[in-house]
Amino acid sequence: QEICNTIQRKQGVTYDWQHEVLVTVGGSEAIDIGLRAMCNPGDEVLIPQPSYVSYEPCAVLAGATPVIIDLKAENEFRLTARELRDAITDKTKILVLPFPNNPTGSIMRRNELEAIAEVLRDTNIMVISDEIYSEMTYGGEKHVSIVEMDGMRERTIVVNGFSKTYAMTGWRLGYCAGPKPVIKQMLKLHQYCIMSSPTVSQYAAITALTKCRDDV
Repeated sequence: QEICNTIQRKQGVTYDWQHEVLVTVGGSEAIDIGLRAMCNPGDEVLIPQPSYVSYEPCAVLAGATPVIIDLKAENEFRLTARELRDAITDKTKILVLPFPNNPTGSIMRRNELEAIAEVLRDTNIMVISDEIYSEMTYGGEKHVSIVEMDGMRERTIVVNGFSKTYAMTGWRLGYCAGPKPVIKQMLKLHQYCIMSSPTVSQYAAITALTKCRDDV
């Protein structure tokens, strides 16, 4: 419930806490089981790089084919609509959207995300939006999520967690929010492989979400 309250406050998007949110062992588990739940053998997963090291092997473990989009310094390592359009094939299943980006620090602004959303609207491509660094935007910039764009909530799994924002690295607590049919399948994988994310960490996270905003 507190995760849903936080997303509503920050992004203005509403999720059903009983059916559209899953608490995971770090954001990494959410990425792994999201790919496994949605990919069939031979599906292509678009991965902009440089980015977090686990996206590509997790796609391989899910039986998918990683397709790398090389981000360019002249674009400040942002993903452009043209780069996305050029990478899409009839086998494309998922776009991993790793912004704010590790390691480049690049962010995507609202108009840039709208251009990405415009490319995706005429497709069946799902998005895994890894927003674990969402609070680490500077210079007056506020984080914008692609789920804020029209038609994107229904096709996006938002991944976030507590390690970066709340200095809870090692507590192994993350979460994802997305469409009920996908979260339902991810929950099966989570329960059979993990059972539950750490209970002590979950209680700590409630305190983080409700009482630590000023500290962030």
